[in-house]
Amino acid sequence: MMIADLILREHHLSTLQAELLRADGKEHAAYVIFGISRIGADPFTHQPRLRVMVKDVFAVNDDEIKSSDHQHISWSTERFVQLLARAEREGLQLGIAHSHPAGPTHFSAQDDANEAELIRLSQNRNGADAILPSLLFAGEGFAAGRVWLSPTSFINLGSARTVSSSWRTISFDQEGSVENRALARQDLALGPEFNQAMRHLRVGVVGAGGTGSPLLQQIARMGAGYIAIFDPDYVEHSNLNRLYGATMMDADQGNKKVDVARREIDRMGLGTSVATFDAWIGSPACRDALKSMDLIFGCTDDHDGRSLLNRLAYYYLIPVIDIGLALRVTERHGLTCLEADGRATVLEPGCACLLCRRIVDAGVAAEEALRRNDPVEYERRKVEAYVRGEGNPSPAVISFTTSVATMAVEEMIQRMNRFRGVDGDIANRVRKFNMAEDFRPGAKKEPCRVCGSDRVHGIGDVQPFLGRAG
Repeated sequence: MMIADLILREHHLSTLQAELLRADGKEHAAYVIFGISRIGADPFTHQPRLRVMVKDVFAVNDDEIKSSDHQHISWSTERFVQLLARAEREGLQLGIAHSHPAGPTHFSAQDDANEAELIRLSQNRNGADAILPSLLFAGEGFAAGRVWLSPTSFINLGSARTVSSSWRTISFDQEGSVENRALARQDLALGPEFNQAMRHLRVGVVGAGGTGSPLLQQIARMGAGYIAIFDPDYVEHSNLNRLYGATMMDADQGNKKVDVARREIDRMGLGTSVATFDAWIGSPACRDALKSMDLIFGCTDDHDGRSLLNRLAYYYLIPVIDIGLALRVTERHGLTCLEADGRATVLEPGCACLLCRRIVDAGVAAEEALRRNDPVEYERRKVEAYVRGEGNPSPAVISFTTSVATMAVEEMIQRMNRFRGVDGDIANRVRKFNMAEDFRPGAKKEPCRVCGSDRVHGIGDVQPFLGRAG
């Protein structure tokens, strides 16, 4: 059985509510352009999944409405046909939203009949792959949603999530809250709504090493219901000073980092469902899992992996919190000094991306891709000094890797709970541990085509994946 959900930016939700739930008490309607994410197999349920993402909203104007009152609305579909042409041209899907100001909070028999005709029109115009997402607003907000696959079949949306500043979950199922004694103290601090949201959250963690390991410990103990872990590496002896749960035996046997992480989460007994992927995230084997996530923590130190997650955040409206840590040992005035800089950066529409913040180097990313895809050519170029060598091992201290992971988790809590207040979001936070200070570095004045243009925000599936050539 296919499952479906929706992601929309906070300002699109506000626009829909303002247009559809007006003070006149009448039913109103809007056209909505959607990007689509088709997922062959969800990593936890192993079922096909369909995710729709709001790209644009157009109110049905008063001059298009034939009749309307508090119980019905009828409007001309001339502009619907015009927007179908745009959707086909841009590889998108067209849907509708309407309101029941006085109720009910479910779709009516008349809605069923009207929408069956609209999906028939869509498929006659744009082909059999056309779908029709439909959103219903009633009372004070978003009440229900579904996706028509044909004039005789649809899938109900299980949930909707908002991104771009506030990360809210709107659940359409009737499942009540489940008390968890392990989270009682967290409930007192952050509220039962936070615990409920965490229980349904699908969290991806890319990198199970120095920063990923403490982060996994934290989000699992905070009640995350589903965690997918991505890391192709094995435990080494040099990892043991900062890899939570890893033992000397793990290093001796060369056990996978993802297996150690899964083992430690399972030992907690908190009911977290874990999926692991011992492959680089650019592998097609990881694609469905990445697209299924609600939030991703980037704990990788390679530029190419960061570049991929950077695009994923904007193309699929999946927030990414990228984590970085740099330790340097320097000599000053004859003394050996440790400089430690930690960073947590939020990626989503409305925030500058890693390229614009000069965190990802496109040249280094290309070299890493070459080393992975064609190691013989990489070694040849390294000998001829066309690419950089690997350099020396980086210093690492568990207290700093844990602190940076905590910075990222704190930002997740802020976006879900607003514990710092509505203006407390920090899109790019850098902590200089040796100075005991936090900074908020800016970005380029002219944003790039990924973070600075709505064209790719929420566009979803494109060929090649994420518009990447390699």
